[in-house]
Amino acid sequence: MPFVRLMHNKCLRYTGIFFFLLILVLLPAGSSSLATSPGDKAVNNPTTQSEQQYKSAKDYYYKLERDPAIGRDRSNWLGGIRNFRRIYLADRKSNLAPSCLYMMARMYRRMYQQFKQPIDIDEAINHFIDIESIFPQSNLADDALFTIADIELTDKGNPAQAAKFYQKVIKRFPKGDKRAQAVSQLQELAKNHDIKLPESIANSIAARDLVNVLPVQHWSSNSYTRVVIRASAPVNYSASLLEKNNNQPRRLYIDFKQSYIPAKYRSPVPIQDGLLKQVRPGQFNDTTVRVVLDIESISDYKIFSLKDPFRVVVDVHGVKKDHVATAVEIEEPAAGPAQKTELPIIQPEIISSVEQEIFITLEDRKKVKPSATTGPKELSSDMAGLSLAQQLGLGVRRIVIDPGHGGKDPGAMAFGLKEKDIVLNVARRTAKVLEIKHNYEVLLTRDSDTFLPLEERTAIANTKNADLFVSIHVNAHPQKSIKGVETFYLNLATNAEAMRVAARENATSTHNISELQDILSDLMQNAKIKESSQLAEFVQTSLVTGLEQHNYSPMNLGVRQAPFYVLIGAEMPAVLAEISFITNPKEAKLLADDTYLQAIAEQIAAGVATFIEHRRTAALQL
Repeated sequence: MPFVRLMHNKCLRYTGIFFFLLILVLLPAGSSSLATSPGDKAVNNPTTQSEQQYKSAKDYYYKLERDPAIGRDRSNWLGGIRNFRRIYLADRKSNLAPSCLYMMARMYRRMYQQFKQPIDIDEAINHFIDIESIFPQSNLADDALFTIADIELTDKGNPAQAAKFYQKVIKRFPKGDKRAQAVSQLQELAKNHDIKLPESIANSIAARDLVNVLPVQHWSSNSYTRVVIRASAPVNYSASLLEKNNNQPRRLYIDFKQSYIPAKYRSPVPIQDGLLKQVRPGQFNDTTVRVVLDIESISDYKIFSLKDPFRVVVDVHGVKKDHVATAVEIEEPAAGPAQKTELPIIQPEIISSVEQEIFITLEDRKKVKPSATTGPKELSSDMAGLSLAQQLGLGVRRIVIDPGHGGKDPGAMAFGLKEKDIVLNVARRTAKVLEIKHNYEVLLTRDSDTFLPLEERTAIANTKNADLFVSIHVNAHPQKSIKGVETFYLNLATNAEAMRVAARENATSTHNISELQDILSDLMQNAKIKESSQLAEFVQTSLVTGLEQHNYSPMNLGVRQAPFYVLIGAEMPAVLAEISFITNPKEAKLLADDTYLQAIAEQIAAGVATFIEHRRTAALQL
């Protein structure tokens, strides 16, 4: 009899679970809408019902992040999690399944950080564990384990438990992009928390399983320097600003953990721009590379990283000293020439001396290596004869046009066309119109089929003291029917489609862009977002109305915001224009027609000129 009752209870329990899951699948979304997640191919081609639901669920997640009116209500977050759970339960073997779990885990962690309920962080850990155990082949599996370790260390204050998960990352994903960072974290935990590591891990560290730090590059002007430090794999890094001490100048140093720099790359890189004296890379100890920036003047700096190839970008601002002091004595012996890229010096603008530091981690999965680069056209030394519009246009006189992609990076390709060729054609035409018709000085980031890293394009605009920055691209979509023109400015994305475009142009995954959303707001505190949004509106309006006048009837996809890497760090109003879809048969035919490309160029130029006139008029009315 007890056995019968036991079986009866089990039947009732499983029947209840079945109906509960069935209700979750059939239950409508309520106040939330269904949607998309991190880096899956399905997100980029939402043709099935579940993919459309996933896209809507991701859009609702963005609303929770950006709209305090709904984001402050915990029940709305639970509703957003249910959206992803329904999609996951409907098909646990789909390529959306691990992404749904990842989004649920991520949302539970955000809930814990906002509402401080312990059950939420436990749910986050459980869902991250499910990703690794159910989908060990997913590219999110090592991210999930690494995030659990970070939760245990930072959210729960449990370094011993964190160490266990870092060890799992190393053992289960020896070739994953999180391995080097996990080794570095374990080393820090062993040192700071007296955690005994397994012999295999200890031997790995003892064997100096290190990441190589590569040559340093820099771009400089009198008031701005961008320094880029590359590494052979992702590593943990930290930075500190040291005040002047006796004969030592102020120094900003960056430590790369679990790293090694070959002797030939340890030579100091002289800058002597009045802002930075030099950059000194060296082997600080057996497992740490230290890169020191000797500072003559600094008002603020920002540090962020890109991946694939991994590099740390340091933007330093200051005011040039009248006299550049003699460089301090080098601590490391020179062992070979350091690589450097330097641009002509431009007169600085005065920057306030408020000191701040911002650390951002970005993801960039560009799978090509930079080739030799060529700089933009040289500036004209004759600045006389400025137009009235330039004199009254709030100082706008120099515009940088950035043709996307180039060299080894062809961009989007379809119907025998390459994005890199089309945008270079349009950029040259746009520059010519702005120079001849509107009398502005225009530079191109590239004037040939040359590859430029994303961080170099922004550095060119900054060091040239550009007043406006316009990056030109051609769009693409898995669905050939998609068409139209759209213009972006830098901000957090508001929907999954904007994320898709940003991921494509950044050559990364939507997963990486999604992770970036959490931290990008800090980096953009001083960005010219309002002015950039206005510039985007003028360019987009000009493109649509102007092309209509040429009887092209483009679809207006509007102005959008998204985290484009090429716009990050731009110190002037900056936009990215997607001029047509190369994957749409009709628009591809137009993109092969010089008449259409000339019309595009004229309308981009007209939008820029109208924006400048608008600023001038607004200034005169004050």
